[in-house]
Amino acid sequence: MRCQRNVASIAAAAALACAGVACAEGTEEGSVLRPTYFQEATTAPAEQPTSTAKPLMMLLDRTPAGEWLDRANITIGGYVDGGYTLSGNGQRANIPLSGRVFDTKSSRWVLDQVDLFVDRPVDYGKVAQNHSFDIGGHVEIDYGWDLGILHSSGLFDNPATLGVAHGTYRSRVSPENQFDLLQAYLDVALPVGSGLRLRAGKFVTTLGYEVINPTQNAFYSHSYLFGFAIPFTQTGVTGEYKINDDWLVDGGITRGWNQTFKDNNGDPDFLGTLTYTPQESDELKKWKFIANLSEGPQGTHDDSNWWTVVDLQAIYSVTTDLTLAANADYGDAPARARAGGTDQWYGIAGYAALALNEYFTTNLRLEYYGDSHGLTLGANRDENLFEATLNLAIKPFAGDAIGQNLMIRPEVRYDDSTAKFFKAGKHRDQFTVGVDAYFTF
Repeated sequence: MRCQRNVASIAAAAALACAGVACAEGTEEGSVLRPTYFQEATTAPAEQPTSTAKPLMMLLDRTPAGEWLDRANITIGGYVDGGYTLSGNGQRANIPLSGRVFDTKSSRWVLDQVDLFVDRPVDYGKVAQNHSFDIGGHVEIDYGWDLGILHSSGLFDNPATLGVAHGTYRSRVSPENQFDLLQAYLDVALPVGSGLRLRAGKFVTTLGYEVINPTQNAFYSHSYLFGFAIPFTQTGVTGEYKINDDWLVDGGITRGWNQTFKDNNGDPDFLGTLTYTPQESDELKKWKFIANLSEGPQGTHDDSNWWTVVDLQAIYSVTTDLTLAANADYGDAPARARAGGTDQWYGIAGYAALALNEYFTTNLRLEYYGDSHGLTLGANRDENLFEATLNLAIKPFAGDAIGQNLMIRPEVRYDDSTAKFFKAGKHRDQFTVGVDAYFTF
């Protein structure tokens, strides 16, 4: 066991160091799993370069560095996001909004995230064709209110992080805005079959339809599934292999939920993903199915109680303007040392996005979330939560090369519970209005 722990620590440190070099070159505070209230992929998985350059790359293209970055296939970018939420329960600003992830502050403007990343993707399909190999990676640093709950153990952490008693920062709220190394990983593409990609380092979890990166989500607020059912980040080694045009498999070993240079129990866990994108017909091409599995011990100082989380996603592009999606999660901790037996959490969320024109898109989310003994919600009782969120995503300058990177998202949300869960246990429901704006660069 001791040897296993040492190997895991050395591997994590080496992976993070290599990732940096590769990219440089080429309920309230105190809940069990989200010790606040408080992901993608992220932040979402590494943002890939697109045909339309973002403002920062447009600026760099005018310098000598631009040509070198283009030849090296390196993208530098990021975003800034901030928002405001108001509770209909008359909630004071110093009382966190129950059940929320990042937007926990009521009646206050918040700097949610300032993000900067350096990314070099690998093309393992081309590597397999040329019988060569390729090296890339992703480094992403963030600052803001959201980062106080996103830290991983042993890396710019605080006592709100799972398994951390004393960290870099005093608490989740002190200071209000915190810094984090959100992702740092190395990718190596090898000419194995149709192409094998190995990834080592810290990365956002593959579980969940919603992600940390606000520019990859439809809403400002997050689902219960994102905030309570799954981890935010994981550190380890995974391999991705494209079996054919329909099937993609990804699997590996990590240090556990939100663990990096320290491990709250010293044992690794398994992370696996299976993606199916049928290509048999034009109608089937509209579908995408994803199945994720997380298996291993996650409790602090407890390596015998293995948690299981199954995450399922289905996305259907009805038309070019209408997209439907569903995300379902089931998790259990069968042997947590306390009276009451097996802890289980489960839920399902449905999404609909309708693009009205190039300026406006409306989004709807309906969700149910249950927690049999309150493990994830920190409630110490059975909880059943429901929420409905409606927003309008606005691109006020959609036709401008720079202005198209600005998005404004007003939303209304209603939450309901079978018990008094909201406003510090005083209300069974909660109505909020919120708005955020982000700019990608």
